[in-house]
Amino acid sequence: MQKIKLIWDFNGEDSLKTAEHFNIHLEEFLEKKEILFYNIGLEPINDYLNIAHLIIDRQYVDMIKHALKPQRAFLLDD
Repeated sequence: MQKIKLIWDFNGEDSLKTAEHFNIHLEEFLEKKEILFYNIGLEPINDYLNIAHLIIDRQYVDMIKHALKPQRAFLLDD
C-alpha cells in the first residue's frame, strides 16, 4: 500500500502549541473513524511556523482530506 504524508501548517507565536493541540484531536479523529496510521508528528520550522503531519495509507486520503483539509500531501517511498 502506498503511504501518504499529509501536512498542516500553523503560523504565529503560538503555532507550536496549536500544532500540538491539533495532533491530539487528529489522533482522536483517527481512532473514532478507525483509520490506521503510521505516524503523527510535529516539525518545527522556526518560532513562527510549525507543521503537523500524518502518515497514512493512500486509501484514507479522501476521507481525511475532506474532513480536515491538509495544506499539502506527499507520496512517500516504501
